[in-house]
Amino acid sequence: MRNSIPIYKLYGERDADARTAGGFDATRDPENSTAEPQPITEPEFFHLESIPERSRLHDWHIKPHRHTNLFQLLYITHGQANISFDDQHFTMQSGHLITVPPGTVHGFKFSDDIDGWVISLTDYHLGQILAPAPKLLARLDQAVCVDTRTPSDQQAPMDFLIKQLVLEYYSHKTGRLFALRHILGLLLLDIGRTTPQGDTARLSRQEQKTGKFRKFQALVETFYKQHKSLEFYAREIGITTTQLNRIAKDIYGMTASEVVQNRLMLEAKRTLIYTDIAVQQIAGELGFRDAGYFSRFFAKHADMPPAEFRRDHR
Repeated sequence: MRNSIPIYKLYGERDADARTAGGFDATRDPENSTAEPQPITEPEFFHLESIPERSRLHDWHIKPHRHTNLFQLLYITHGQANISFDDQHFTMQSGHLITVPPGTVHGFKFSDDIDGWVISLTDYHLGQILAPAPKLLARLDQAVCVDTRTPSDQQAPMDFLIKQLVLEYYSHKTGRLFALRHILGLLLLDIGRTTPQGDTARLSRQEQKTGKFRKFQALVETFYKQHKSLEFYAREIGITTTQLNRIAKDIYGMTASEVVQNRLMLEAKRTLIYTDIAVQQIAGELGFRDAGYFSRFFAKHADMPPAEFRRDHR
């Protein structure tokens, strides 16, 4: 019986709150490195490793799991990966990069000639790095899949930045963490710019809306199982329910209520696909008063009852 979706810090390592610890162990000597570890006073704020480094330990199959507070990048330089992403499935090739926001259920099946990099960054530090550009930060709340290849023989900018990131990560040069933070910032900027851009004349107002919407998203992540009212969310943000709905429609294309409902549906789908928990228990865990009400809610949004969805997506 699968009673829950596994939550890891890095795959195979049980989750811990990396926010308070500042991230990962900064003094860890990279595997296969002959350099002597040097003392680094600032905590490491992200982790980088090759795809084979961890996946070969699991027979090239990283089973579906999620991270509570890690934002990840997967970049393929050779081989192929079959990706499961919540209820979606697709294939990545050499030159493809994908972002994995915190909480997303994801799994990988790699070809045995796979190569590339996995970059893991705490969402706290992601917010710090992109704080001056909140609109870009909001674009990374959803998965972004990028084909980094260029039609000419020129090196792709993202490929160049990742290579620089790798070189700096495995070095012990003065100002290493300063360089890593800024290279990573440029990489995230490049990825964020691949999504459609809004009206630059309204950027300042839009950034303010984006900041409020991110607060709303954070509150929804905390309280969605408690079925709080829109008045509660609006009061916590310091705006009216009308303003909250306008912001949600402008940024997300749906009402604030629909944002909350979508979060409930996403968790319901994840639990149905990746666990064997009974529908009645899922209903209780998601804050529904009874299984019948949950089933009607689910069927309305998925066009099928929970049991049929589980059967079709297994």
